[in-house]
Amino acid sequence: MMHPGRHPEPTPHGVGFAVGPGDAATGGVLVVIPARFGSSRFPGKALADIHGRPLIVRVAENAQGVRRADRVVVATDDERIRDVVAAAGYDCELTAVHPTGTDRIAEVAARHAAGLVVNLQGDEPLLPPGDVDALIAFMQAEPAWDIGTCGHPFADEAAWRDPNVVKVVTARDGGALYFSRAPIPGMFPGRQAQGHEAALRHVGIYAYRRSALLRFAALPPTPLEQVEGLEQLRALENGLRIGVVEVAAGPVGVDTPADLERVRAAWPTGR
Repeated sequence: MMHPGRHPEPTPHGVGFAVGPGDAATGGVLVVIPARFGSSRFPGKALADIHGRPLIVRVAENAQGVRRADRVVVATDDERIRDVVAAAGYDCELTAVHPTGTDRIAEVAARHAAGLVVNLQGDEPLLPPGDVDALIAFMQAEPAWDIGTCGHPFADEAAWRDPNVVKVVTARDGGALYFSRAPIPGMFPGRQAQGHEAALRHVGIYAYRRSALLRFAALPPTPLEQVEGLEQLRALENGLRIGVVEVAAGPVGVDTPADLERVRAAWPTGR
């Protein structure tokens, strides 16, 4: 039995789970919400209370509004999280300990037949389900993309210059050219063009072809990924195509206790 707080060493990327059958064309849409108890800035945040229910339960509850999803599963290596999710009536699967949430999602996806596997962050309970449906629809309509993600316009230059905010620049067809913590694109000296108007602020939800997800999870970390601290660069460095869907705005995530208070204050009345 797994004991909370006592885990083996993390499983290496793409190792430690068997891949079952599944056809990316016919398997439907699987939404997976990775969750862990440990967090450097906010330990135990998955179980933090939001108006009477744990954060991770609120995220699973919100995900039920994704109309194009065939199944929603929380994936965790912690029995405490598994127990509260199950008690609330939502699906949850225990996984091995993994270095990233993507590896955790890949383990779950490897057990299911799924055409698309959607990664929803376990700390964004206010993400509009309609944005997820738009991303799924985009991937279903455009089979050339291996991965889909979202971005929204910058409201001002300040966030564009913040290294904690991830930017993405795209090609004319909507494909991601690069993701960075730096303020991209760079501006030619003396020109009046504003860089923040040519980039999008990345929103960290992803829709993967199942085969692309399993391939991605089996690849080792890459140089640009390690320099920027951005896992999606591993996909670009290995030739996977990422399409970007533009949405109106990004959700309020819970990274710190202060973020939790903001989410509580913004919580819809009666929900």
